[in-house]
Amino acid sequence: MKALGIGRKATAVLLCASMTGALFTGCKKGDDLFPSISPRETMTVETEETGEESVPSLDEGIRQLTVALPYSNETVQCLVSMLYCKNNGLWDSAESGLTVDTDYLYSVATDYVVTNIGCASTGAGIDTVREWSSGDDAPDLFLAQDCQAVRNGGYAEELNSYLSENPYLNAQQIYAQALTNDSEGGVFYAVPHFCSAEIIMGNTEFIPSGTGKLQTKSTTEDLEEYLEAISSEHECVPFASAYELIPYLGSAFNGDVPTSYMVSEEYASDRENAKTIIDRSASFVRDLYEDSLATDLVDGSNPVYSRQAALWTDSSANVTDWAKYYPGTLYLLHIPCDDASNAGVPYISTYSLCVTKGSEYGRFAAEFAAFISFDPDAQLLIYRLEKENMTGLMPLTRNEAVWDLISEDELFGHMASDFRQTMDNAVYCPASYSRIVKKTKDYTAEFVKGNDEFDPEKCYG
Repeated sequence: MKALGIGRKATAVLLCASMTGALFTGCKKGDDLFPSISPRETMTVETEETGEESVPSLDEGIRQLTVALPYSNETVQCLVSMLYCKNNGLWDSAESGLTVDTDYLYSVATDYVVTNIGCASTGAGIDTVREWSSGDDAPDLFLAQDCQAVRNGGYAEELNSYLSENPYLNAQQIYAQALTNDSEGGVFYAVPHFCSAEIIMGNTEFIPSGTGKLQTKSTTEDLEEYLEAISSEHECVPFASAYELIPYLGSAFNGDVPTSYMVSEEYASDRENAKTIIDRSASFVRDLYEDSLATDLVDGSNPVYSRQAALWTDSSANVTDWAKYYPGTLYLLHIPCDDASNAGVPYISTYSLCVTKGSEYGRFAAEFAAFISFDPDAQLLIYRLEKENMTGLMPLTRNEAVWDLISEDELFGHMASDFRQTMDNAVYCPASYSRIVKKTKDYTAEFVKGNDEFDPEKCYG
């Protein structure tokens, strides 16, 4: 199961990446400043055998790729044919990714040879990427679960020279900060493909009869009252592992500047303010524990997996599998805000496409990555053909038709419609499964349960 395989990891990822400045740049708030991608003067690859440097291929002749994408081979081949048609004047402008006949796309004779070896729904983990790198079968292009770890490991090609004039990378088409989230010092290492958001999930079996289900968008006060109502009526855990909420409550206490305590630079510049904000967030959650409205384990078992939890926090990437685990009883809520007038801030984790360092077909790989990530027809085709697998995953394009399509999803559509309105305020939290993540998660949990003063240094290092 996708959710149960990565669900708890995803929560830990967002929790700690939000708080740990040592992980790349921490969380970043979106804005309207679109980055300028300047081509690097020389892109070279040093070979292990000779130590000599060579310039990557310009992909002359037959254009070929091996890719690791979480899609069926049929979907990948349709995307390949669509790119070929658009590049060679064969695309009917009256068609779209929703209407084009897939049989027609299968029939197109292209000189693009693309082989898909597949990967997990939210990308290949760093261990898999290492295995590819140590062998001879590394794909030219792959979806990364953790772009930062891939970049830090030296497995990702620099993309500036490939992307500097790409027609799909413009402010009208995509969210700027999603793109810069995959860069460092002006060097771009990946193309953001899609994203998930941190949300609250609930079990309808424990909705209090006196109040009914909590509104999808609510305040922290509303949440507390809701948990009290659950506790008074049901024998269950009102909120499982509520300490995982802490990083996401900061936006409520700091208006529209949600990064005060989550980014190491801001913590360093104003430690007292940052500490005040995190203390308020932590105090709210600690009170839930003291009032028996939150618990982590029941008789040694996880209350979420034993179906004894009313609410818990997780990534929207896992919505489909939680729905299978809670058939007919799952419902979704936004992270609450302290102020009822606050529209909320999406806490976003991106899953990005990386070109393997030294790939012979790097230019074509980068072109294909930008195309399937930001061409509206390509995105529509993906969400059309991979409908069930894409539930809970959102595009990083601004295209209205794409958002309209995912907003029709029976399970996640209403949440997607809400996130669509606030994506420009998104905080991007890099996914990272490193040792420091686990350390930060463990520390936060112990802090909530104890009475010691919160020590940000133990998180920021």
